[in-house]
Amino acid sequence: MTSGLTIGGRKRRGRLYRWSWCLAVIVVALAGCSLTTTAYRYADRIVLWKLDHYFSLNRDQRQDVAQRLTPLLEKHRHEALPQYETFLQEIRQRVERGLTGSDIDWAYTTYDRLRADLFERLVADTGVFLASVDTKQVRVFESTLQKDTIQAARVVQISTPERLNKRVEATLDLVKDWLGPLTKGQKSQIREWSLALPDVEPMWVAYQQQRRQELVTLLHQPRTPERIARELRAMFVYHDQTAPQAYQSAVSQMRENAKAMALAIDRGVTPEQRRHAVSKLQRLIDQVHDLQAG
Repeated sequence: MTSGLTIGGRKRRGRLYRWSWCLAVIVVALAGCSLTTTAYRYADRIVLWKLDHYFSLNRDQRQDVAQRLTPLLEKHRHEALPQYETFLQEIRQRVERGLTGSDIDWAYTTYDRLRADLFERLVADTGVFLASVDTKQVRVFESTLQKDTIQAARVVQISTPERLNKRVEATLDLVKDWLGPLTKGQKSQIREWSLALPDVEPMWVAYQQQRRQELVTLLHQPRTPERIARELRAMFVYHDQTAPQAYQSAVSQMRENAKAMALAIDRGVTPEQRRHAVSKLQRLIDQVHDLQAG
């Protein structure tokens, strides 16, 4: 089922989007809005608010960021949103006829391409902004990130069984959201499959911490907009080439296991559940289409 494209990782994906928001904030972005109408329409205000939270902006910076956001968001709406709509339309068609392994591989590949495209749109303006932050603002940023790091670390401090059980409940909630009510048998199978997925949470938290530290280190050094853009591109656009091998292996393993789980769920859905998922996808497509009108 389409929900299986992110199955077993709702909590992680939620944190991924929040960290993407942090990055998007740093790179003056939209990542994390999940394409919700309200978040997208007020993205400029949200980005400014988050930037101020992480850096305590001065008046000139606030004005410069606001001016840069207008054309950036306009271009994104006209160029990127149609791609998102097409992506969702193709997902809907594949879900309607039943998923195959190649469908999920395609979804992973397309997601990676759209993600890279999003961050590529942001790095140049981000370089200009980050080149403008002073020593005091770097300290504010470092302190705020440290609070985020402490909060993330609490997630992996709980016992593995408790963490996995939380993931099971998140997975069940996600599948129910996409399929509607689940049978007792479906719940039991999904619980079993979710527990069997690899526990990559500690690896993900460690990776977050590494990237945060790289960013802080960059800001403590002499910097130009061009150098910052180059470093951000390496960290976030081409992250698959610069991430630790252990992390890349963990992500690959999780994707393969999630793929098998998604296919198993899809084989067991009822016609009514499939219609529920297709209708939900169509509503999302309609939202994305409406956003393109401004």
